[in-house]
Amino acid sequence: MSIKKTENGWKVDIRPTGENGKRYRKKFETKAEALRYEAWLKTNKTKEKDWEPKKKTDKRKLSDLINLWFEKHGQYLKSGKNRKAMLLNLANKIGNPYGQTLNASDFTVYRTDRLKAGISKNMVNNEQAYLRAMFNELIRLDEWKSENPIRNIRQLKLDDKELDYLKTKQIEELLSELKKSESDCYHIARICLATGARWSEAENLHHTDIKNNAITYRATKNGKNRTVPISKEFIESIPIREGRLFKYSYSTLKRRIKNVTFTLQKGQLSHIFRHTFASHFIMNGGNILVLQKILGHGSLIMTMRYAHLAPDHLEEATKLNPIDFKLDT
Repeated sequence: MSIKKTENGWKVDIRPTGENGKRYRKKFETKAEALRYEAWLKTNKTKEKDWEPKKKTDKRKLSDLINLWFEKHGQYLKSGKNRKAMLLNLANKIGNPYGQTLNASDFTVYRTDRLKAGISKNMVNNEQAYLRAMFNELIRLDEWKSENPIRNIRQLKLDDKELDYLKTKQIEELLSELKKSESDCYHIARICLATGARWSEAENLHHTDIKNNAITYRATKNGKNRTVPISKEFIESIPIREGRLFKYSYSTLKRRIKNVTFTLQKGQLSHIFRHTFASHFIMNGGNILVLQKILGHGSLIMTMRYAHLAPDHLEEATKLNPIDFKLDT
């Protein structure tokens, strides 16, 4: 029995979690008090997981987790190496803590320091997204037993930027400058302007990617192939050679762009060609859904950035609002 009468009162002697659990002993003047104490022990102390072994402390540093993520998953991503380098840099700047001790405060302090150093909000948001995705993947792989330490941190809100694009005379000036170079810069730029390709997509074209009056892009950002029609005349203007068509020419673009009379927005060096194609496509009456397919956007939201350039953009607002519509009818 767990309750026993003695010369000095009623004695409680019990192990509520089992014979190997903690032992509780206490004396009371009355049996009723002893019974209440026994009941309290059975209700409350059995909630403790005394029968389970204590969890081992996770001694892995943040850099260890990043390397594990890369081994198990990251190496198979198109941008896996770049993500790993970014994450390791992040880990180093916050002191490479144990993953188990990393918390939201650690990252927000890091984020504040990065912003003060002049790093853009977009870059900091990318770092946050990569770190969160890394922990989520380790959880899915059953390599991380705790919760994602930065799961509740909101990303910074970004201000909408109006995308710049080249006007017709600027296109002519830039192509004229690039044509002076002996590199393939001129041809790559023309392909970007004609099809809305990213610079890297056009630069990595293979001769087998151009056929049937169309260019197929395979080395795309999202990993999905897309094909864009081009005219026969344009194909004939492209120097076709076996294998890869063009040599690396980005450095030539950076050098030659300094010779033109206009200035590009910061961060829009090679991407200006893609924005220019999209902007002129819409201004010339192109369909926004067709543009989405040409650019390879997974979401129409990305493509809608160009919608305001359409000749009839929001024109219905002047006709279908409740005041003017009533007057017309």
